[in-house]
This record gives sequence, structure tokens and C-alpha cells, in this order.
Amino acid sequence: MKYKLLMLMLLVQLTAMAQKSIQVADLKITAPASIANPQSIKPQDGVYHYGFQQGDAIVVNVEPEKAEQPLNLEVQEYTSGSTVFSVKNQKKIKNLRLPAPRKIAYRFILTSANGKPVPAQLSIKRTPANEESRYFNPNITWKTKSDTTWTTVTEKVAVKGDLVPVTLVDKTFRVASKTNLNPSRVAVPFKLPANTVHWVYWIGVGQESVEQLKNMTSMASKGAATLASTVSPVAAFGLGLIPSLPQVNASGNIDYYFMNKQSADKFVADPDSDWKHYTFAQGTGIISDYKLVQLSETPKATDNTLHAVFRNSNTVTGLDITLKIVAFEQEKKYVSKQVRKPLKVELTYIPAFGE
Repeated sequence: MKYKLLMLMLLVQLTAMAQKSIQVADLKITAPASIANPQSIKPQDGVYHYGFQQGDAIVVNVEPEKAEQPLNLEVQEYTSGSTVFSVKNQKKIKNLRLPAPRKIAYRFILTSANGKPVPAQLSIKRTPANEESRYFNPNITWKTKSDTTWTTVTEKVAVKGDLVPVTLVDKTFRVASKTNLNPSRVAVPFKLPANTVHWVYWIGVGQESVEQLKNMTSMASKGAATLASTVSPVAAFGLGLIPSLPQVNASGNIDYYFMNKQSADKFVADPDSDWKHYTFAQGTGIISDYKLVQLSETPKATDNTLHAVFRNSNTVTGLDITLKIVAFEQEKKYVSKQVRKPLKVELTYIPAFGE
């Protein structure tokens, strides 16, 4: 009677222990002949990753579908890559016990020992150390950590340079009167450079306006007189060295517009045709005029060429017009600078436990 009671108690204990064991994996697998990169986290035949909670008792069983088909098994700690168990040329792996000294991820690597793929059954169980860790999730996902090695190199770096004036038009021409056989309308084409930031035009009628422009250096702002004297007044204005250009507000006989080539040709041939002018700048009945035009307000002509057009509305007197157009380019300037650059980026995959 006492013997039967002991056997019953042992059976109850064994049953309780069996109930505590939790299935982690029960897979039909194919152990390949070899694995090119067993450290890869990508799903592949023969490599399996599982996580375990601290104190777990792990039991591994591997059995080929057919006898006499030996297998190799290696178990690695994922983080360090160290091997915690390895066996080769085994017909069956039965009740292999592994500890979990801490929360840990293991890599199980299975290959055949005969050079041919081997179908097999893989079983992994865990017995938790306590009830609290019973519901630990052994399936893991992967987080990416970037480890970057940096280096410092010297490079030529583009910086914002000075504005450089480029003279596009600097000419004096005659516009005949209405009754003269010569044209009373003239078009002057010009093309802005690619790196233009803004541009300035100045128009003067007669010699008096030209003389006034020459005298503009005396209006240079403090500290800029020497520099202003080395460039034209129009360029000095565009660089911000002088506050204004000469402009006579009295009534005159010159009209001016800016157009594309098609409208300029029509205007010169026949002022009553359907020509159109740009609206960013124009003047009617002027003696002199000027403006600084930003690139943002400059129209885009199809051939990148603008035309300044002039009309003399005087009946009998031809007029001499001086036109000056200066564009301002941003200077391309490079300086040597120490630049920190990544030399090498290594991606590390960290197991994330789905508790």
C-alpha cells in the first residue's frame, strides 16, 4: 500500500512537471547540406532563432524522418556569437538540455552530415523557472542599430561669394523723330548671365543726363568712395555703394518698354500692331529713368533674350539715348573646410523579445 502511494505521488509530480513544460517550436524542417551564412537573420532552412527567459530549462529534440540520416547541430548565443553546444554526425538528438542563465536569444543551426538535405522534426521546449515567466513569448523580432565610424577630411566647400558686375549694354544711339525717314523706334537686345542675382538699367536722354551720371561718384556713401570710383555709377548702385542714380522727373519725349523678340519686332515695324510688353518696368515721356530688377521679377523669355525698346514721340527732333545695363552675378567661391564624414556604417541586429 505504501509503495503504491509513493508511485502515485511520483506520477503526480511528473505530470505537474510535464504540464509546466511549454512548447517553443514543433517544426517539420529540412536540414540543408550546408549554410552559406548561418549568422543571417533572414529566414532560411536550417537556422532558427528563439528567445528564453532567465531560469528557463530548455529541452531540444531532433529526429530525422528516416533512420541512418545523421545530422549536425550547433547552438549559439546570438549576441556574442559564442557556441554553447555543438555535435556532429548524430542520428538523433534526444533531450538535449540547455540553461538560460539570463534573458537570452539562441541560434539553432542544423545541417545534414551526409551532404544531402535531410527532412526532420525539430522540437524545442522550455520549462519556466517560475509562474511569472510562464507567459514569456519566445518569438523574437529584430531591431537595427547603426554603428558608424567617422573620419575628417578636407574638402573644397562652396560659399556665398561677392557680387560681380557684368556690363551687358553700354551704348548711345539715336532715335529719329516721327517725321524722319529713319526709324523712330529702336530695340536693343540683351541676355542675362546664368548666375544673375539682379540687374540694373539706366536710361538717359541727351548729353546732360550722361554728365549727371558721371558725377555720381560724389554721392558715394561714407567709406565706399574709393571703391565706387573704380566702377561705373550703375555698377556702384547695383552693389549698394551709392543710394541712387540721376533721374530727371521733367516731361520728355521718350517711351521705353521691355519685350520679347516677337513683340519687339512688331513694335519696331508698326507701333499700331498687337505687340505686348512686360509689366515689370516701363516709362512714358521720360528724360531719364533707372531701376534695380530682381531675378525673381524678371520674365523668362523663350530664347533667354530680353529687348529694351524705345520710341521717340517728338515730331521733328531726333534724340540721343544712352542705355546702360549691368547684371550682377554671384561669384563662385570655394574654401577649404574640415568636413566630418562617415567612413563605415555597420548594422547590428538586436533581438527584441515579445513578452
